[in-house]
Amino acid sequence: MRVIAAIALLALVPLAGTRAAPAAQDPPGLYLVRPDLRLCPSPLCGGAWVRRVNRTETRCAGGASRRECYVASISGVAVPAQAGSLVRGRIVPAGIAGFPELGRLAATSAWRAASPGTPAGTVYRVADNGARCVTHPCFALAAVVAGTSRRVTLSGIDLSATGTPPALERRIRALLARGGLYLAGTIRVVPDEGPAGDGRTLVATAFWLPA
Repeated sequence: MRVIAAIALLALVPLAGTRAAPAAQDPPGLYLVRPDLRLCPSPLCGGAWVRRVNRTETRCAGGASRRECYVASISGVAVPAQAGSLVRGRIVPAGIAGFPELGRLAATSAWRAASPGTPAGTVYRVADNGARCVTHPCFALAAVVAGTSRRVTLSGIDLSATGTPPALERRIRALLARGGLYLAGTIRVVPDEGPAGDGRTLVATAFWLPA
């Protein structure tokens, strides 16, 4: 045990001329974004607050985990200047001289919040799975929990709580057939939805459309 302890202690002492290892970073993922409206000098204010969807904590640029992280900027794609935008990317060091603790969100794609409500529940990527049925309920939708491999089939989506007009509902159906879209909400079992038994509906609180 003394030898093991000595080796462990030696490992904690950096060698002369070496640099400390960079803080661990999260892999690319989905973030909810809201503009930072505080009034103070840039770059300490004026960026954005971001948090990973379907997680209770987000790893910030300095390595600390918090509910949400401040980033001095978002690069890579244009992000709508509204609260609730959804962005795929990764938090990396901002590279601003004199502010080594600040990060930026290096983004690869973005979606705008298309419903007025605050997202609540789990964020899913939902798409038509190609199933065609002769009875109901028909589980023709595949819902994947964003950021994971967990999936469930659905027999329907309930958009009533989002205040979505009928014209936009038609666009949503088209997007489901062309690869899917992101929705937040809760899955509810619908007893005796049809001759085939119970159904499963995603009761949506919010959804996003391509920016």
